[in-house]
Formats: sequence, structure tokens, C-alpha cells
Amino acid sequence: MKIRGLLVLAVAGGVGYWVVKTHPTAGRLVDGLTRPLMGSKAAVKESEHNRVLDEAAPAAHEGEQYSTTTVHEGMKPAEVEELLGRPDRIEEISEKGKRRVRWVYLSAGRDLVFEEGRVVSIAVR
Repeated sequence: MKIRGLLVLAVAGGVGYWVVKTHPTAGRLVDGLTRPLMGSKAAVKESEHNRVLDEAAPAAHEGEQYSTTTVHEGMKPAEVEELLGRPDRIEEISEKGKRRVRWVYLSAGRDLVFEEGRVVSIAVR
């Protein structure tokens, strides 16, 4: 009888210690049971995310500092200049019978084409 009492006391003490240490909740118990099943899906998502990052072209060359604001179509020359500074080269071009201006940023690896005072094309070098 004494051994049974000690055994029950030891089990109750162990359960009490586990409760204090892990603070179990129903959500954590369910997560603990389903983690092996869902873990493989998370691993696939993470590897796909890493693959996309590895294949992405850098927005700026390594070591260069540029604004994180995105240059996008429709921007005015003053807005672009505020983000990237003065272009390395400005070229006047004629495409499809329209007068266009190309701003070339060698260090940023970008060519921006303006038509009627707005960005209409952005090329990455």
C-alpha cells in the first residue's frame, strides 16, 4: 500500500512539474500532435522561399546604398532624381514615332524611359 501511495505521489509530482514547466494549453497540445504532419509542408514553403530569394536579381549592386523606395512607371523625372540622383547618361530616342528620353544609371543597373514627362519603361541591366 505504501509503494502504491509513493508511486501515485511521484506521478502527481511529475505531472505537476510538467504543467508548471510547459504551461500546456489545448492549442499547444494540438500543435504538438499535428506538427509532424504539418512540418513537411512548412519545410517545402521555406525551401521555395529560399529558392525565390536566391534567383532574385539584386535591386542594387552589392555595397551600394540606394533608397528602398521603388521606382515605378508613371513617376516624374524629379521623383526619380530624388530617389536615384542624377543619371549617368541621358539619351534622346525615337520609338514608334514618339519622342522619348532614356536615363541610364550605370551603377544602379537601370535604364528608365520617359515619355511626356513620365516613366513608361524600366529595364534592369
